[in-house]
Amino acid sequence: MVEIILRIGVLAARDLAAADKDGFSDPYAVIRIANKKYETAVIKKTLNPVWNSSFDIKLSETNVPPHITITVWDEDRFGRDFLGEITIPIKQIFARNNGGLNDGLPRAFDDPANQPAAYTLQKRTAKNVVKGDIILKFGIIDNKNRSLEELWHSWEHLCNSVVTR
Repeated sequence: MVEIILRIGVLAARDLAAADKDGFSDPYAVIRIANKKYETAVIKKTLNPVWNSSFDIKLSETNVPPHITITVWDEDRFGRDFLGEITIPIKQIFARNNGGLNDGLPRAFDDPANQPAAYTLQKRTAKNVVKGDIILKFGIIDNKNRSLEELWHSWEHLCNSVVTR
């Protein structure tokens, strides 16, 4: 059975919408993948948070989700405000990992050629005030020092077993 540990790096966001009266937001990000939820820390009073958070998700043929959703929220004393979200199909998470070039190769997280990419945050409804980008990095945690070709074959095998809901 093929198993891969996928690391999702939620590095930063830039030019977010201001949700608070002081002209700032208190942003944090929520990652939803494979029926699990992960959260970054809240960064107070900024429109350009730097989280430098990473989350490791173990994937195998039996739990490959169709997509990853990352939502950015503004924390408030009584609830939260929506600041934007992105949904990336699992088969496309490596599409922009080479400094924005679309080589699409699954790479080890620490591979120098594996660069972060900016994704434009999207609205859920026409009423949402959304602007800005989130900076993400996807990579495989590879304790076996597999070649790019071996990583690619393992990733392709996993992606071909995506469970659609």
